[in-house]
Amino acid sequence: MKRIILVSLVCIMAGFMAVGCENTDEEIEAIKQWVLEDTTYFDASTPEDTAPDQSTLAMMPMAIDTVDSAFYWWRGKQTSDTTDIEVDVVDDSGWVEWTRHHAAALNVFAFDSDSANWVHWAKDYDETTRIRGIFRKTGTDADPYMGWTLERISCAVGSSDNSSVSIDSIKLLTQTDEILLQAPFEEEFFHVDSLVKFKSLEQISITLYANDEETVAHLHTILLWPVRDTFSNAGGGVHEGTWNAQLWESLRYAIFDLMKASSLYEQDGEYDYDGVLLPYVISNE
Repeated sequence: MKRIILVSLVCIMAGFMAVGCENTDEEIEAIKQWVLEDTTYFDASTPEDTAPDQSTLAMMPMAIDTVDSAFYWWRGKQTSDTTDIEVDVVDDSGWVEWTRHHAAALNVFAFDSDSANWVHWAKDYDETTRIRGIFRKTGTDADPYMGWTLERISCAVGSSDNSSVSIDSIKLLTQTDEILLQAPFEEEFFHVDSLVKFKSLEQISITLYANDEETVAHLHTILLWPVRDTFSNAGGGVHEGTWNAQLWESLRYAIFDLMKASSLYEQDGEYDYDGVLLPYVISNE
């Protein structure tokens, strides 16, 4: 079995600091422009993950699952603040942190057995999404974006501003690979030319470890439509599930969603959320 080891932010930044070079405003702006024009890694409205105009980590409102055919929930359309992009340049390497704050509502539509009526409640929430990237200068100043290109991308992370729950680690197991993702997930980097790979329709066993046993976990992906799978709660903050990768070869995204159980199942329960987005590719090579 092959184990995939991810590059940590600490190691990468240590390499950056080994060489010194004065930052230039022009190069910083060139990298910012690359990020702003990107529609693959940094774009928070990419349709691969969500409905239009929603955060990358805002789960799809049309992906509705049920509990005893009497419980439905979805996240509503978000409003977002201006994106904050921080850039640091050292020699031929650039480090980017992209963040954005969002506001929306969690909607629950459920059957109340006591009153024998359907009830609906909405919980307003605020959350922040963050993703990091490593850039490399591979061209000249005369090239587009002054020769800067994206080399590595982190998982994206998001959490409610009052979050007490957190995903500690995620283990993905296939017949040939074991992939372990660990918090802080925004410090786990993947080379854009060698992202995590799954084969078409490959079955993946998932174990998600949380800091709180009173939690619920879901996986969000796109087939021909948004799909949301519920993990089983194995106790002790451990959530388990299986997932079949998509058929067509392409770049894809999987969102791991953790909430306090009371956020969903209690009308007065406060919205409490933590999420991780993993970029991956379907490849049969």
